[in-house]
Amino acid sequence: MHRPWWLWCVVVACLLVVSPDRAVAADVFESWLRPAQPPADGFESFPVSPHASAGSEVRALARGQVVAVGQGGRSVTLEHLFHENHELRRVRSEYTGLEGVTWRPGQSVERGQGVGRVGAGGKREVRLLEGSRVLPDAEARRFTEARGRLPLPAEESVLLLISHAANELRMYERGREVRRVEVGFGQGEGRKRLRGDNRTPMGMYFVVDKHRGDFPGAYGAYYGGHWIRLNYPNPWDADWGVSQGVISRNVRDGIARAWRERKLTTASTKLGSGIGLHGWAGEWSLAESGGRLSWGCVVLHNPDITALYGRVPPGSMVVIF
Repeated sequence: MHRPWWLWCVVVACLLVVSPDRAVAADVFESWLRPAQPPADGFESFPVSPHASAGSEVRALARGQVVAVGQGGRSVTLEHLFHENHELRRVRSEYTGLEGVTWRPGQSVERGQGVGRVGAGGKREVRLLEGSRVLPDAEARRFTEARGRLPLPAEESVLLLISHAANELRMYERGREVRRVEVGFGQGEGRKRLRGDNRTPMGMYFVVDKHRGDFPGAYGAYYGGHWIRLNYPNPWDADWGVSQGVISRNVRDGIARAWRERKLTTASTKLGSGIGLHGWAGEWSLAESGGRLSWGCVVLHNPDITALYGRVPPGSMVVIF
């Protein structure tokens, strides 16, 4: 039986979707940078009291997407995506005791935009959920207070995304990809935690120093003539250090302040320091090295670090995931 050409196209497309052997892997760089809905740029403060004047407006805690509207327009649920460290996180906010909800699932809501009015009873409930867990009010307040401002990596003037799994670096200028290069990492497996573990960190960092030319010392040649320093450790590295008794809370707070200002963080703790991007003492290959080269830094081929060096100014965001 003769079948029209378009039917064969449909069959092939279906096979590509359902066949594990043919499925196309999602691009981890684009999935992280440009998720299905616009990420939140910060959260409003969580309400202190459930009581409010009947008819007053209830506002969205953050930018998000409507995922559910209660029967009769008495409740609405929003989903919020946001970038934190090297992760793309997801939470939901629920607003009940409302009236006059006109939103529909799939619509986008901006931070502070009205989602409905307080019902006649004068009591509305706002809940924040991580997965299926409802955050207690005190925890929800701490959560929103700590995230009044959130990064929007796609809007950075210069952004470097670096994937451990793909051994790849991609450079973006205001969200537009401009270069892809192969990279190697530290000799130690896993995420950097302590000085001397020879591991490469995972997280969001900023360029704080650059140098090009000769490097003194026995290992100077291993810079490949270029050095782009990052402000490791960051607040999340420091949080781990506090939890393990490696650093104090005061040291952690100092690291957080310097990191927010895109400045160098302390180099004197057991968490280590001196992490950055550089070249190598000659050519290298993934096949021969497995990408395990440095004492914790990100290693580029010398022509690549030469090409990138002038396009990555101090203050540039670098995310290693």
